[in-house]
Amino acid sequence: MKKLDASPSNRFHRYNLAQAYYEQGDYENARIQFTDCLTIANDWMMASLGLGKCYLALEDFERAKRNLSLTIDLAEKQGHDDPLEEAKSLLKQCSSSC
Repeated sequence: MKKLDASPSNRFHRYNLAQAYYEQGDYENARIQFTDCLTIANDWMMASLGLGKCYLALEDFERAKRNLSLTIDLAEKQGHDDPLEEAKSLLKQCSSSC
């Protein structure tokens, strides 16, 4: 949080804060930070994946599906195989939870 306060325009500090919130199980604050990351860069695949995971954890399955689908599209366009497979797996999990 200190780094983000010192440099609020640094998107990587915001992403790291979002990750820290997520790892602590604070999915709502992580969701807010990942959303801000995507506002800064709407093609930020890892932020989209993080946001999808937050929505899944918060049981907001429709939003989870949208973000995971976006992640899949971005991962395919950007050539990121591991996040692509993770997003596909989470999307299946999300679909079976609805």
